[in-house]
Amino acid sequence: MDEYRHRVLERLNKIWEPADFSSLFSSATKYPTQFIKKGTILFNTGDPLGRLYYLKEGYIKIYRLSEEGKETTSYLLGPGNVLGIRTLLTKEDRTKHTAETLTEVKVITISRQECFQILTDHPEFLVDLLQVFRDRLAYTEQKFESFIYASTTARVAIFLADCAIRFGTEKQGNIVIDLELTHQRIAEFVGAFRETVTNALHRLEDEKIIQIKRGQVTILDIQKLQEYTSFNNKKR
Repeated sequence: MDEYRHRVLERLNKIWEPADFSSLFSSATKYPTQFIKKGTILFNTGDPLGRLYYLKEGYIKIYRLSEEGKETTSYLLGPGNVLGIRTLLTKEDRTKHTAETLTEVKVITISRQECFQILTDHPEFLVDLLQVFRDRLAYTEQKFESFIYASTTARVAIFLADCAIRFGTEKQGNIVIDLELTHQRIAEFVGAFRETVTNALHRLEDEKIIQIKRGQVTILDIQKLQEYTSFNNKKR
């Protein structure tokens, strides 16, 4: 018990460091890495809950479809993220979203009970899960507020800044987002019409804040981009 308490305390003392789920899933050595093609549906809305996915490589989007067939994208997951956290905390046995791969991905997947066993042996990983809940809650609150208060340009800036922070690679003083982001895909994430998003992207390009070539977004000035994320910004 003292050993468990020591490991938890050690992790709590580093609570602001990023969660490292590679360690958690490396405990599940009997579960091999799975290779999944681009455009694959991992699960649909209403499918049974019960599994967690650790994303080693690639990108996955989480979305819902309205009765009219309109897609609302809730979240973007990239390398190092975990999908299916809700299965650990709810008695509900059905998913509320659809998960689709945006690229080829590599994942490790384990069941709820297998995850509980790992957490029993390694309670320090509970702190990493706590961080995920904190970050997802903060993201959801920011997105909700942006829909109420922010212009389309600000919502696009919020999305691009988030991608830059979570998935960006620094190259020659700029930040390159390693994911193809079409105007339509960005529109799905920010909840706006594609034409409106196109205008917002052109504005950011004209101001030398971003550069887009063949769907790849490069952040030229992250500070100016983040200035656009303020809901009090009067730019439109």
